[in-house]
Amino acid sequence: MPRNPEEIVTEGIIEFGTGRESLVQLLTKVNEELSWIPTIAIEAIAKATRISVAEVYSVVSFYSFFSIEPRGRNIVRLCSTISCAMTGQGEILEALMNEFGIELFETTDDGRLTIETTSCIGLCDQAPAMLVNGEPHVKLTPEKACDIVRGLE
Repeated sequence: MPRNPEEIVTEGIIEFGTGRESLVQLLTKVNEELSWIPTIAIEAIAKATRISVAEVYSVVSFYSFFSIEPRGRNIVRLCSTISCAMTGQGEILEALMNEFGIELFETTDDGRLTIETTSCIGLCDQAPAMLVNGEPHVKLTPEKACDIVRGLE
């Protein structure tokens, strides 16, 4: 069972402090533990850091690795740059969506998996590439990508 978002924020405040400079670290802590940042966490962070809720929300919405929507236990981020697109990213994305029965930016009914795209992950020389829970996978084929994701719990 996931921890209370406010507990995570309190723990983060002890670790990182309440200054403006701690904002991204606090958001990252919540996002990593829950796979998303609920409104209650945004409000708690805003109060602790004395930054407006609107400004905290703007930071959350700016960074693509943060989410205000619940996501799966496993996050697959397929690179969407031109080098990945030219080497088969579209076919990989289609295979993943077909294999797991979800569309882009959706989560499986059992909460196991969310598929997203993201901008450059710095692996253009090994395209197509994806991050699975932050771990890079390169030189993908549709079959290889599906095999990797099938192995997730």
